[in-house]
Amino acid sequence: MRIVGSTRIPGPALLPSARALVAARAHQQSGLALAAVPTTGIRYGIYRFASHEDMNRASDEALTLAIRLNARARKFDANV
Repeated sequence: MRIVGSTRIPGPALLPSARALVAARAHQQSGLALAAVPTTGIRYGIYRFASHEDMNRASDEALTLAIRLNARARKFDANV
Protein backbone atom coordinates (compact mmCIF):
# COMPACT_ATOMS: atom_id res chain seq x y z
CA MET A 1 0.00 0.00 0.00
CA ARG A 2 1.25 3.46 -0.85
CA ILE A 3 0.82 6.31 1.62
CA VAL A 4 0.81 9.86 0.31
CA GLY A 5 1.11 12.76 2.75
CA SER A 6 1.00 12.76 6.51
CA THR A 7 -2.22 14.66 7.23
CA ARG A 8 -4.28 13.10 9.96
CA ILE A 9 -7.90 13.93 10.60
CA PRO A 10 -8.41 14.54 14.31
CA GLY A 11 -10.81 12.25 16.11
CA PRO A 12 -13.81 13.37 18.13
CA ALA A 13 -13.00 15.51 21.17
CA LEU A 14 -14.65 15.41 24.56
CA LEU A 15 -15.17 19.18 24.38
CA PRO A 16 -15.63 20.65 20.90
CA SER A 17 -13.83 23.85 20.04
CA ALA A 18 -15.65 27.16 19.68
CA ARG A 19 -15.00 27.06 15.94
CA ALA A 20 -16.60 23.61 15.71
CA LEU A 21 -19.65 24.75 17.68
CA VAL A 22 -20.11 27.78 15.40
CA ALA A 23 -19.86 25.54 12.32
CA ALA A 24 -22.34 23.06 13.79
CA ARG A 25 -24.82 25.83 14.61
CA ALA A 26 -24.57 27.25 11.09
CA HIS A 27 -25.10 23.78 9.63
CA GLN A 28 -28.14 23.18 11.85
CA GLN A 29 -29.66 26.59 11.10
CA SER A 30 -29.30 26.11 7.34
CA GLY A 31 -30.94 22.69 7.57
CA LEU A 32 -33.85 24.09 9.58
CA ALA A 33 -34.25 26.96 7.13
CA LEU A 34 -34.42 24.58 4.18
CA ALA A 35 -36.96 22.26 5.80
CA ALA A 36 -40.30 24.06 5.95
CA VAL A 37 -42.02 20.79 6.89
CA PRO A 38 -40.40 18.47 9.45
CA THR A 39 -40.83 15.20 7.56
CA THR A 40 -38.78 12.79 5.51
CA GLY A 41 -41.85 11.45 3.73
CA ILE A 42 -41.27 7.96 5.13
CA ARG A 43 -44.11 6.61 7.26
CA TYR A 44 -43.39 4.71 10.44
CA GLY A 45 -43.18 0.97 10.17
CA ILE A 46 -41.06 -1.96 9.14
CA TYR A 47 -40.48 -2.31 5.43
CA ARG A 48 -39.51 -5.43 3.53
CA PHE A 49 -38.78 -5.15 -0.15
CA ALA A 50 -38.51 -7.89 -2.74
CA SER A 51 -35.60 -6.17 -4.45
CA HIS A 52 -33.27 -3.21 -4.24
CA GLU A 53 -35.20 -1.61 -7.08
CA ASP A 54 -38.40 -1.69 -5.02
CA MET A 55 -36.58 -0.16 -2.07
CA ASN A 56 -35.09 2.59 -4.26
CA ARG A 57 -38.51 3.32 -5.77
CA ALA A 58 -40.08 3.67 -2.31
CA SER A 59 -37.22 5.93 -1.17
CA ASP A 60 -37.60 8.10 -4.26
CA GLU A 61 -41.35 8.40 -3.72
CA ALA A 62 -40.82 9.41 -0.08
CA LEU A 63 -38.24 12.01 -1.08
CA THR A 64 -40.58 13.36 -3.74
CA LEU A 65 -43.36 13.65 -1.16
CA ALA A 66 -41.09 15.55 1.26
CA ILE A 67 -39.95 17.94 -1.47
CA ARG A 68 -43.54 18.53 -2.60
CA LEU A 69 -44.71 19.24 0.97
CA ASN A 70 -41.80 21.65 1.56
CA ALA A 71 -42.46 23.46 -1.71
CA ARG A 72 -46.17 23.77 -0.93
CA ALA A 73 -45.42 25.11 2.58
CA ARG A 74 -42.99 27.67 1.17
CA LYS A 75 -45.53 28.77 -1.45
CA PHE A 76 -48.13 29.47 1.23
CA ASP A 77 -45.53 31.22 3.45
CA ALA A 78 -44.56 33.51 0.55
CA ASN A 79 -48.19 34.48 -0.07
CA VAL A 80 -48.79 35.52 3.54
